[in-house]
This record gives sequence, structure tokens and C-alpha cells, in this order.
Amino acid sequence: MTNRVSPEQAAQFERTKHIWAPRGNDVHGFCEAMLTRQELPETDYGEWTAELQDCWLLRDSEPLAVEYRLCDSRKGVGGSFDFLVRTTNGKVVLGDLKTVGNETAVDRRKPAVAQLGGYLAMLIDHHPKLTVDWCYTVVVGPGRCRLIQNEPDECLGAWVDAWDSFKLQELPF
Repeated sequence: MTNRVSPEQAAQFERTKHIWAPRGNDVHGFCEAMLTRQELPETDYGEWTAELQDCWLLRDSEPLAVEYRLCDSRKGVGGSFDFLVRTTNGKVVLGDLKTVGNETAVDRRKPAVAQLGGYLAMLIDHHPKLTVDWCYTVVVGPGRCRLIQNEPDECLGAWVDAWDSFKLQELPF
């Protein structure tokens, strides 16, 4: 998709990948095991995983899909969303999990609006009878979890904007 990071930011990502990649993989694996009711794995990230276990959205909802792969063959894109759940009040929620390194970053992390919109667009293509009521970005750090709620239409609009921006960069005129 569109590259919205500067060369300096990309270099910083690479310099710190040894920190955030293992954390992201372990915490995502824990979340997947939790949602699929499997044995919870041991991790080095207990301060993160304890927050996931206390998160009402993940703890109390019925999982409909976890790490579900989708594609849009017309656009040549695809991906796996983290979870689709039905809440105790019957709402269907599409969600993405983001891990951060400290409590302050929990507040600074922006929602995954366009990313969720891309997943939602592909869900609509493949499962047209499914209605998603909310999109959530779950931001988890050591000792803190924050839920960011977005309207599905807002996410779809952000996805369309991101795709249009990408296509404009790709065109030779």
C-alpha cells in the first residue's frame, strides 16, 4: 500500500525490529490462543498478555474468526485480520491488535482505520450477508490496554482514500 513513512522512520523501524517484532508475534499468538480457547502460551510479555485477558472485548465475546485470511483479487491485495467477534450484546466487531512498548505509547498509537477498512471491504466481497457493527483497534502495552472504536463506514472511507492515494502514486501521469 502507500508508504506513509519517511526514510528516517523506515530506518528507525529496522533499527528497532529486534524489539517490536518478537513482542508483536508473541502477544498476537497469545491473543489468538485466548480467542480460540487454546492453552495460553508462556511469553516474555506478561504485562501485555495480562491486559489482553482483562479486555472485555476479547474476554467476553464469541469469536467468529481469528487470524482470518482474505484477498481482493481485482486489486491484488490480501491480508489476515486479527479477529471478528460477536459481543455479549450481539454486535459484530472486526478488530486489529497493536502492541506498543510503553504506557505512553498506548495513548499515542493511532487507530488502524484504513487497515480495518481494507479487511472490511474484503469481508463484504466474500461474505456479503455479514454485517459488521463496529471496528476496533486494540492497543496493548505493558500494564495498559486501550480500545479505539470506529464506525465501519469511516474505515471503508479511509481504505478507499488509501487505495486511491496508492493508485495515484502508481500512475505515470
